[in-house]
Amino acid sequence: MRISNAQITATMHGSLNNSSAKLGKLMQQMSSGERMLRPSDDPISAVRVLRIEREEATLAQYRTNIANVSGNLSKQETNLKAASDTMLSARDLLLWAANGSNTSEDLAAIAGELQSLENTIASFANVRDEEGRYLFSGTLSDRPAISFDAATETYSLTGNDQHRQAAVANGVLVEENVTAAQVFGAGVDMLNQLHALVKQLQDPTLDASDPAVGAQITASMNSLDATHSELLGAVTELGGRQNTLTLLTGSNQDVSLVNQKIEGELSRLDYAGASIDLNNYQLALQATQKTYLKINGLSLFGML
Repeated sequence: MRISNAQITATMHGSLNNSSAKLGKLMQQMSSGERMLRPSDDPISAVRVLRIEREEATLAQYRTNIANVSGNLSKQETNLKAASDTMLSARDLLLWAANGSNTSEDLAAIAGELQSLENTIASFANVRDEEGRYLFSGTLSDRPAISFDAATETYSLTGNDQHRQAAVANGVLVEENVTAAQVFGAGVDMLNQLHALVKQLQDPTLDASDPAVGAQITASMNSLDATHSELLGAVTELGGRQNTLTLLTGSNQDVSLVNQKIEGELSRLDYAGASIDLNNYQLALQATQKTYLKINGLSLFGML
C-alpha cells in the first residue's frame, strides 16, 4: 500500500498535537498540584471528592457550633459559680442572724448586707451575653429570666424552662443553656423568702427575741440550701456538656484528618510519577519532531 506525503504529514501532525496536549495537561497538573483538572478526568474520584468536601463543610459548621456552645457554657458556669459564692456569703449572714444573742440593731445591719447579696444573686440570674441575650431565660432570651414586681415586692420567672439546642455532630444535639427555672424553681422561693426576711429584719418594731423571727431565718436558710444544691447540680451538668464537646471536637478532627488524607489521595498529583511522565512526553515529542523532519526531508532525487 502506498502512503502519500499528505498521510505522513497528517499522521505526524496528529502525533505532535497529541504529545503536546498531554504535555500541556501534565504541566497544568504540576503547576496546580491537582490530578483532576476537570471532573471528566476521573468521574468516580471527582464524585468522591465532592462528597468529602460536602462532609468537610458540615464538619466546619459543627466546629463553629461547638465553639459557640462551649463559649456560652463557660459564661454560664462562671456566673453560676459567682452566684454560688454569693449564696454562701448569704448563708454565713443567715447563720449569724440565727444567733439568739443578736439585737434588733444587729439584725437590721445584717439585713442591709443580705439585701445587697439578694440583688447580686438576682443580677447573676439576669446576666446577658455580648449579643444582649439573657443566658438563663430558656428560649425566651429576649426577656429577663427573673423579674421583680415593686408593687407586690415579689420575684417571678419571666423566662421559661426550655433549652436551646445546637447540632455538634451527625445526629448529636447538645443543650447550650441551663435555666433560672431549673436553679431557682418555678416560684423563685429562695429570693422571695430572702426578700421577705430582709424586710422583716429591717422593721424598726422588730422583736429580736420573737420565735417567729428565728423560724423565718431558718426557713430562708433551708430554701437557700436547696437552691444552692440545684445550682451546684447545674454547674456539674455544664461541666459534663463541656466534656462531651471536647470528645466530639476530637472525633470531628479525626474524621476531618481521614477526609483530608482520602481527598489528597484522590485529587493530589503524584509529583514523582508526574516527573517521569513529563520526561517521557518530552522525549516522545522530540522523537516525533525529529522523525517528521527526517521523513519530510526525504525525496527520490536524494536517493539517486
